[in-house]
Amino acid sequence: MAAAQSLLSAAVRQLSRSAHGVVVSPVRGFQVFRIDGYSWSKTLAAGDRITSGYFAVGGRSWCVDYYPNGTDTAKDSDAISLYLRLAGTYEKQRVRAEYKFSLLDAAGNAAYELPAATSICTCAAVNHHRDSLAELDVGVGLAEFVTKEELERRRETLLRDDCLAIRCDVGVTELGVLAVAPKESHHNSNRHDDGDDSDWEGAERRERRRRQPLDDREYIRRSLSKNRGA
Repeated sequence: MAAAQSLLSAAVRQLSRSAHGVVVSPVRGFQVFRIDGYSWSKTLAAGDRITSGYFAVGGRSWCVDYYPNGTDTAKDSDAISLYLRLAGTYEKQRVRAEYKFSLLDAAGNAAYELPAATSICTCAAVNHHRDSLAELDVGVGLAEFVTKEELERRRETLLRDDCLAIRCDVGVTELGVLAVAPKESHHNSNRHDDGDDSDWEGAERRERRRRQPLDDREYIRRSLSKNRGA
């Protein structure tokens, strides 16, 4: 008995093929979060936070949380806490992000900063049944970013006019679609050209219709070379 013919053989006439590309690129952004009335912020309860507005980096929304008395609700901390938080959406998210916090002087220069860190940021899906999950998320950051004693010692630089200016830099990778599929022309024997054979444009149109579909090897080669280096 003859062996069954492979469904992947060239003898199978019905051919469907496609090429799809994705480009992965780094993106970055930052937010300046200004707190006027730093001294009054210290009267908040331990564990309470002040949250910035949202800012977009890499197609996602982020915010900064400032804890004037630390994150521990049981007692006041001797240092302020700063955290980066991924904003809630209707889908669960998980993102690797590089982030850095710095305190700015009145001219906008970084007067105090710590090295950048990399963490996995997560956010549970938010809906009308579980919208409190986003509020419980602490995010990623530093529980002891700078001591209050150090802030007071450098008040002229870091707390001029009782204003605390925080800069948060965020870097992530972003995915985008890259068109790589080559265009193909197919012969259509039912069509005819009304132009004169001597007409150059008419001859060009007929030539395009006579062009044979690309074979698989050429299709793949063009898919791999299209937009290379873009």
